[in-house]
Amino acid sequence: MKALSKSLSRNFLNSFANPFGLVVLLTLVVFVGVFFQMDDPGQGIGQKAVAILGFWHQGFFSLVGFTLQMIMILVFGFSLAVYKPINSMLKGLAKIPNDLSSGVALVATLTMVAGLLNWGFGLIIGALLARFVQESLSEKGKFSNPALLAATGYLGMGIWHGGFSGSAPLTVSGSDHFLLEKTGIIPVSDTLFSSFNIQITGGLFLVYLVSAWLMSNRAKSATERPLAIPMNPIAAGDGPHLARVVGAFMLLVILVGIVWGVEEGLSMISLNWVNFLLFSLTLVAFGSWDRFIFSVGEGLKASTDILVQFPFYAGILGLLSASGVILKLSLYIQSQTGPELFPFLSFFSSAFVNLLIPSGGGQWAIQGPILMETASKWNLDYGKLVMVFSYGDQVSNLLQPFWALPLLSITGVSVRKLFPYCFVLFLVGFLFLTLGIWLLF
Repeated sequence: MKALSKSLSRNFLNSFANPFGLVVLLTLVVFVGVFFQMDDPGQGIGQKAVAILGFWHQGFFSLVGFTLQMIMILVFGFSLAVYKPINSMLKGLAKIPNDLSSGVALVATLTMVAGLLNWGFGLIIGALLARFVQESLSEKGKFSNPALLAATGYLGMGIWHGGFSGSAPLTVSGSDHFLLEKTGIIPVSDTLFSSFNIQITGGLFLVYLVSAWLMSNRAKSATERPLAIPMNPIAAGDGPHLARVVGAFMLLVILVGIVWGVEEGLSMISLNWVNFLLFSLTLVAFGSWDRFIFSVGEGLKASTDILVQFPFYAGILGLLSASGVILKLSLYIQSQTGPELFPFLSFFSSAFVNLLIPSGGGQWAIQGPILMETASKWNLDYGKLVMVFSYGDQVSNLLQPFWALPLLSITGVSVRKLFPYCFVLFLVGFLFLTLGIWLLF
């Protein structure tokens, strides 16, 4: 009986040791917190419980559009990364390095560039590059370290939120985002393309690159041969190229919008604009409709967690906002800190919450209202605060294994061997970002 009890307890705990289990656990915690924090004038316990369940139910599908946006940005980024010409180009580049240090520098540089373009693209590009460089060095009989290469191939997720697919800055630049009444439209010129972000993200790029290179000079040679999954590139289709024609037309629409559109300059760039561009490029790349659908299907497999988890994040948002707890929490934060320290609190809390909510979009849905409510009271720069949140979200990705799952499968490296290198990169990134916020906010 005792053994059975231990087994049941172990199975119960293990059920929460995965991304979906974490969001369910977080939902339960928020339910309890809202129950005890929500004002209930004249309500009995039963009425209060029914009201709270209603808040969660009403909020559950409140971010359906946002969920689809997140799925699309990952799917099209994945599809482009496994496109055969890009795959072949990566294999060619992987043959250039003749030692571990140059291999690490190549993987880190290209991974971060790809991550700044699109986080899904960078995630797969980094994994493929790490794998191909490792295979090339092994064929040449050179000293190598698969875990370090894999860690540098994950750096795109440590810098992505300051780039073109950053969830929070692109969301608030849209004309219908869920914080519009509070903040209005915050254009990317105030976030992604601000001097604040350019300086910090550019500096972070160099810090990561130098740190990875220094680690490569001290790394020990690894003798194990990682067991990586087969990775088959997807070629463009033959026959009628209807998809390519449609994609070219969509690119023409983008061009017309840039030249003659109502919105000028950087104000046109939003999450929908980026997805439209990626959609167009993927259609043009694969040419035939069958190949396009096949590549998208492969990308959809990688997006399953977003589909099933985001409604729970939306439910949490519904609980916190409809119950008034967000406002109470905002007022409490204001009473415990000041405008000088709030940016640091935002950064630290974002980094911590990301360990529980491994999604920049889902996390912004929950933390964004709290941060913006407080920022409005102190007249803080909305654009800078959005980026401060983004930096916290991205840097702790290096400790969060959720998005590393595709990388682990592609490279064959274990979490145990990957984590020490990622932890060092997290520390240097965290310290640099803290310093940058202190100097530039």
